[in-house]
Amino acid sequence: MAFLYKQPLRHATWLELFFDLVFVAAIGIVTHDLAHTHHGHISFEQLLRFPLVFIPMWWIWMTHTLYSNRFDSDNRADRLFSLLLMGLVVILATFSKNSLDKEFLYFVIVYVLIRFFMAAVYFNVHSKYESEVTFAKDIAVGTIIGAIISLSSLLIDSNFKFLFFYAGILFDMFWQFKLKDKLKEKPVDKAHLVERLGLLAIIILGESMISIVSSLSSISWELYDILGATSGFILICAIWWIYFDSYHKFEEAKKIDTGHVLIYMHLFLCMGLLILANLIRHSILEDLDQHTFGMLAVIGLTFFYLGKQIPYMHAFPIWKKQIIINTTICIGITFASTFLPRIEYSLVGMMFGMFVYVFLTFKYILTVDVSDYLE
Repeated sequence: MAFLYKQPLRHATWLELFFDLVFVAAIGIVTHDLAHTHHGHISFEQLLRFPLVFIPMWWIWMTHTLYSNRFDSDNRADRLFSLLLMGLVVILATFSKNSLDKEFLYFVIVYVLIRFFMAAVYFNVHSKYESEVTFAKDIAVGTIIGAIISLSSLLIDSNFKFLFFYAGILFDMFWQFKLKDKLKEKPVDKAHLVERLGLLAIIILGESMISIVSSLSSISWELYDILGATSGFILICAIWWIYFDSYHKFEEAKKIDTGHVLIYMHLFLCMGLLILANLIRHSILEDLDQHTFGMLAVIGLTFFYLGKQIPYMHAFPIWKKQIIINTTICIGITFASTFLPRIEYSLVGMMFGMFVYVFLTFKYILTVDVSDYLE
């Protein structure tokens, strides 16, 4: 096989990085929707549209990454396939704003079309390398079934259509998990997967910086504005530091074979970071009420902590007890900060909680030897 799979010093290809830029544009639409308030509130429709749009986008990015991880040859056919997906993602993003009502039909059709193309490339791998890759056909079949379930949502007039749309995505995820034993025949290229997920996190963190810069361009630089911007910037920097400081250990972790824990938990991590990006923006603009800010702060940071910590608990069980203690303390600090009288103060409390998280991690987790869990 001429695959890039597990080649020495393998890195993301230039086309994968180009694919990421298209994903950035799609993510920008999702975050832009949460950036708008109505009389100090974010509507239920906005909150519902956020996962409705982001999860399919994330699953497209993730499954393309998994395919590339094992089967990318960076040849003409693979490049044309990735470019086709990029074009369809652009079209999908244009339907996201009205995906809850009149453009739900087009959103679903484009999403399903992308899934059919993904199934097609797996069928192609099966036809060429059936004796060496036993699971490519299984993944293709599961992808098609999931797409058909999602497509069936168009037959339903009520809001239950969203449940059917998500059911197709959940089936797709469950099918991949069900194949875990077969997938171990060709374990993920850990170095490549860790790099790709790290780049995804960088993309999401970049959205936070974009939120800060765009917000600062429309304020009068008063004390509370500066407090919100400074706290938000330091919070994002602390998240970057603690996320990447020990992240490289996953490249050698024995338990990272199919990569499922890393993959699925990064969904929560990314959603949490996107929520935080918008909270920083609202803190600077002072356009969100305290109750909504507090609710989203707890949800956002809880998603981040869970998304980051569960893979470590899985890969390095010796850290499990201390991780639970650290996470409980930090979520508690975040919750307590939501009772402060201004959202800028709450953001400072979240920043303090992240500092505590960083300190506890360096003091009581990263000092514990995990060499027995590494290859």
